[in-house]
Amino acid sequence: MSETRGVREPRDRELRLAGHVRFRELPFCGVLLDTEKSQVHRLSPRAARVLRERLYGAGSTGPYASLITDEPADERTAEAIVTALERAGFVHRA
Repeated sequence: MSETRGVREPRDRELRLAGHVRFRELPFCGVLLDTEKSQVHRLSPRAARVLRERLYGAGSTGPYASLITDEPADERTAEAIVTALERAGFVHRA
């Protein structure tokens, strides 16, 4: 994956962020910034992991991977998280 100004640019991905949404990971959660509504949405570490893996690939690691100890989500839970993010307008399936 190439990096531009510290932001990973995904190549083959399952999901795409909506154009008005930015995603970042912090040591304790994930954050979605909706630039249209000027709102910040907090994601659980598990939801942030699911989103990162669906955006950047299953082998991707977050910047704080060594601090996060939660187990990966099973496929059913991961799909529920993606569906909720899609319904909220944060992501689109590729």
